[in-house]
Amino acid sequence: MRRHRGLLAIALLAALGGGIYLATSSWGGWARIWAIVGRGDNLPIAGLIPVLAFFTYVALRQAFRHDALIRDGRSSEILDDMTE
Repeated sequence: MRRHRGLLAIALLAALGGGIYLATSSWGGWARIWAIVGRGDNLPIAGLIPVLAFFTYVALRQAFRHDALIRDGRSSEILDDMTE
């Protein structure tokens, strides 16, 4: 995890900065975004966003756990961890 701290910090700062910019600017696009997302044919795509976020979280959690096993010299336990 220590190796990925810089990348995670940059990603979080970029997301936070973008959210602050969109929340404070007067671009007026939220109404257009909600109009597009709220259409019936776009709802399945909007529903996939939380699913994508969840599986990204699960994949990153497992990757960090496997990196820790490799760092501790227990790389042979990775397959056992994956099949539990």
